[in-house]
Amino acid sequence: MELAPPPSGARQRFLKFTLRRPIDFAVVSVAAVVKEEDGAVADCRLVLGAVAPGPVRARAAEERLRGRPLEEGIVAQAAEEALAEARPLSGNAYKIEAAKALIRRALLD
Repeated sequence: MELAPPPSGARQRFLKFTLRRPIDFAVVSVAAVVKEEDGAVADCRLVLGAVAPGPVRARAAEERLRGRPLEEGIVAQAAEEALAEARPLSGNAYKIEAAKALIRRALLD
């Protein structure tokens, strides 16, 4: 599969959480593409992987970020909103905190 390059002026990031480094099997992953203009998010896409049968777009988090600067408090709120509807299987609740942490890292680092 070939991915299109990010739009001009945008940055993209893919992060994954694995239980063992040598294994390329993500427990949770986050893909982010963010375009900023004048210190605020003009457009963004956030997609969570390994949290459902297929990738899940975090639209609520995207809306929280648009028009706002990428600051710790705003990004933390966006991460909360991205997982607000999550209903983990028993024993998988740790995935929620892992996904929130990955969202924060993808947007702030």
